[in-house]
Amino acid sequence: MPIQIQLRRGTASDWTSANPTLAQGEMGLETDTGLTKIGNGFTAWNSLSYAIIAPITQDANIQISFQVFG
Repeated sequence: MPIQIQLRRGTASDWTSANPTLAQGEMGLETDTGLTKIGNGFTAWNSLSYAIIAPITQDANIQISFQVFG
């Protein structure tokens, strides 16, 4: 059975004006820029760094590694 993962999403402007705090490990996607942030449970959106997401394999079982800089 396939697993579906759904991300919170909105435009950069939407995120900036709402400035939510994402739960630990929760991902938020800016639909107009394609950038992503990953929550830690206590830092508001505007203070989070953008995540760098890069696939590490290209087979049917894609694994993704996340690095957060900033």
